Amino acid sequence: MNCLGLLAVVAVGQLMITTRSHRIPVPPGPYRLPIIGNILSVPKHAVWKTYAEWAQMENSTSLLILHITHNKFFGQLSVVINTKKALKELYEGRSSVYADRPQFMTHKLMGWDFATPLMPYSDEWRIQRKIFHQTLHSRASPVHHPVQLEKAGLLMKSLYDEPHEFARHMRRYAASIALLIAYGYEIEPNDDHLIRVSEEALFILSHPLTAGELPVNAIPALRHLPQWFPGAGFKIRAKRCMELVTEKQNTPWEYVKHNMAKGTARHSVASSQLELNELRAGGMQGENNIKHALAVFFAGKPNLLRAAHRVLALVLHLVVQQRARLELDNVVGRGRLPTFEDRPLLPYVTAVCRETLRWQVALPLSLAHSPTRDGVYAGMFIPKGDVLVMWALSINSVQYPDPESFKPERFLTAEGILNKNEVQIASGLGRRNCVGMHMANATIWIMMASLLANFEISKVKHEHGNEIPVEIAYTDSIVRFIMYTTHSGIHG
Repeated sequence: MNCLGLLAVVAVGQLMITTRSHRIPVPPGPYRLPIIGNILSVPKHAVWKTYAEWAQMENSTSLLILHITHNKFFGQLSVVINTKKALKELYEGRSSVYADRPQFMTHKLMGWDFATPLMPYSDEWRIQRKIFHQTLHSRASPVHHPVQLEKAGLLMKSLYDEPHEFARHMRRYAASIALLIAYGYEIEPNDDHLIRVSEEALFILSHPLTAGELPVNAIPALRHLPQWFPGAGFKIRAKRCMELVTEKQNTPWEYVKHNMAKGTARHSVASSQLELNELRAGGMQGENNIKHALAVFFAGKPNLLRAAHRVLALVLHLVVQQRARLELDNVVGRGRLPTFEDRPLLPYVTAVCRETLRWQVALPLSLAHSPTRDGVYAGMFIPKGDVLVMWALSINSVQYPDPESFKPERFLTAEGILNKNEVQIASGLGRRNCVGMHMANATIWIMMASLLANFEISKVKHEHGNEIPVEIAYTDSIVRFIMYTTHSGIHG
């Protein structure tokens, strides 16, 4: 398609939007140029901060319209949700309409189109969601506490033996729990291949789109271009990701099936679901649904993958450590490790966990939703198929005053009791919320409680006795990973 043809497609797309919505205004937004909309106004880095600034400039109380061509199709509207009220009313109050996902060709090329969180709202999605719910709903979550408690204890030993390797130990802790519960798989003592494969696959998926990837989401036929063609080099990265995703699905799956055939398989979600599938005569389709669901289970929740970020939050806030340790000393004492039975008696420790979820959020922009039909919200028109995203409301200064500061007490009442704010936004709302949030929160809580009970986390000092400053940088990607830090120390 030549440039004139492409511009014609853009113009028609914009005309269709304008025609559908001419009687009802769309949400407010910054000035849009003809055809290209706001694409020149959107920064390449920390785009969520720009969305927040635009919302303030427009005095938008709920929605902000962005005519950004690179979100999906040229000329398509993209809507940014600015308030928790709008989020709940759309994603929960109208969940049957706003539970769909926009589909991107890059996800398919990278092999991630099987993933439950990225799938369209469909029967296949419901089947995979049911598999998760059976294992991870709030009443089932305590079944996994023994595994989480065991792995937290092993993490404490690893941190004591190698405190300088805390980031690696934290990543292994989260992955070891997911792999053991999902597949009955114990990770290798040092460098586990499955963990490396999964982390690289997720990193490629969450990395910012290259210039070559933008057109293929708008014009899927471009996927047929050879990778040597100018602008098609993104296919090399997509091919690598496809290889990694295929391996992360197949390797642990075959491990379980092989051990089940020998009669040596440990109990796991995979083994129990395979047995159920056989009883139901679910066949290969049933097996594939289980396989795909568990590959997402092991993909790594962003908030768990960033477990090292929680250590860095503590090293920057010694007063928080001291208050949490005092609470632990009063409730648990020094003769044992914390357990889940102590959780109701440790509100400040729980508040610290909630604040680590909110502060420096892992997903500053939510996964996109897409309405399945035209709708109106607060007198504003939202067309079918548009892309809706939520910027990091956990750093919204209206709901969280002084959002850049780390303040666990924002989750406590004046009497020191936990309030009802559980940072649920971090796990999504409506039919697309994270089914595994209860297990993930328990995994984080027992790690933080054990860490605070056993160690003091402080800045490392150089030979002259002065502290070395801790600096934190994050990747500018969908999931923000820690890029580098200076040294910090964990002392028992």
